[in-house]
Amino acid sequence: MQAVVTFGRYLGLVRALAKTHPNGDLCLVTASSGFSKNSSPAQIQRRWSFGDDACFVARHKLADILGVADGVGGWRSYGVDPSQFSRGLMQTCERLVREGHFRPQHPEGLIAASYKELIENKAALIGSTTACIVALHKQEQTIYTANLGDSGFRLIRDGAVVHRSEEQQHYFNTPFQLAMAPPMQEGLVLSDR
Repeated sequence: MQAVVTFGRYLGLVRALAKTHPNGDLCLVTASSGFSKNSSPAQIQRRWSFGDDACFVARHKLADILGVADGVGGWRSYGVDPSQFSRGLMQTCERLVREGHFRPQHPEGLIAASYKELIENKAALIGSTTACIVALHKQEQTIYTANLGDSGFRLIRDGAVVHRSEEQQHYFNTPFQLAMAPPMQEGLVLSDR
């Protein structure tokens, strides 16, 4: 089986090619690229972090998992580094996968568990992000996905898009997001219940 999954947003891109490993296991072969919209040399780029966005690639005996979080740059005007929240979410997702605290068939549960852990963290982060997770269940040879907001993915087979995620927005340029507002802003930010 060969299929390409691409996901990301505008300047960030993660590509995955599902193929059979020499040992017979199905796996994702990945590559990523991206750069910050802010070209300031003062901005430090970290591994798997591009500007306000972050991603991860994790391999587990059950599944290969890819994740992308598109941090909301508007937080910068409030003195908040928008990359910290997206990076924190993706690092938590990656750790949960490596520890086996996930179900490949339910990538939305991985996002929810990571977000819950960030909320319960005593050194809470401030910011918001969209999130997209793609999981290749090795034994089932099935791809499971979860997408929140205007990030997304495409599944391409034989050069044709066979599936694409749908953007989720409240209205133009206001995608659904995971957010942690400062205490004085609680109740003043757009919220879904």
